Amino acid sequence: MDAPLPAINASDARRPRISIVMPSLNQGAYLEEAIRSVLMQSYRCLEVIVVDGGSSDGSVETIRRYAPWLARWVCEADQGPADALNKGFAYATGDILGFLNADDFLLPGCFAAVADEFLNRPDVDVVSGHGFMAKASSELGTRIFSDQWDVARFIHGACVLVQPATFFRRSAFRRVGRFDPTNQTAWDAQLWADLALSGAAFHTIDTPLAVHRIHPASISGNARLRRQRSIDMSSIQRMLRGRCERSRDRVYAMLYRMRKFSGHPGRTLRQRWFFFSTLRRWSL
Repeated sequence: MDAPLPAINASDARRPRISIVMPSLNQGAYLEEAIRSVLMQSYRCLEVIVVDGGSSDGSVETIRRYAPWLARWVCEADQGPADALNKGFAYATGDILGFLNADDFLLPGCFAAVADEFLNRPDVDVVSGHGFMAKASSELGTRIFSDQWDVARFIHGACVLVQPATFFRRSAFRRVGRFDPTNQTAWDAQLWADLALSGAAFHTIDTPLAVHRIHPASISGNARLRRQRSIDMSSIQRMLRGRCERSRDRVYAMLYRMRKFSGHPGRTLRQRWFFFSTLRRWSL
């Protein structure tokens, strides 16, 4: 039997308010687990907003079942995940913001760890933790890690933040304004780039906070979406460089990635093996 949910509208005024926006479209197989992973956190000063893009797979019935614990929910057609996130964050009132795709889920204690880090580091705007990859069945696989933020390494594909384990101050997001709705696959990386350009301070903590699920319908598992993500990432890197890619950029990218691999070769090999055992290929 599922554990009971916390009392509705319970709060703790001593803690910063956290707002979580959940975009979803036909993720009914995973949506309930994602919602419960948020609501079952031992954290009461919480606002949850679900934005469904017009699902036809029973997702809306699931959302309605949890509506008493949601600050707001929307079910209507949108222009993609970035557009859905813009809708959700327009309603968000929290001091700390985050977003969780409906096929991912949070680990216990996530919000407490994040809130403590923001309270203890008033100079920090973005906090990222580590996490796990999981199979479609929710079985946890290999660990995944957020890197310490570095723009040069990010431009060359050697700096990664675990998206569901990354949170940011509302004040920092206001400087950015919104997600780019034209970015269909790398809206998270676009946000990190926009936050960096706005002067945001990044910080990574050595704590697993969230789980990224790998399955055939995800961006990681869909060949067309993977190709589009490559295009979207190239656009972000071009924006940060201020110019098109040159031959030397590809050389630098190889060197940065080799340096990252040599520091933690076991991480990369375990992740490659997980991709192969799950999706029958070796990488994203």
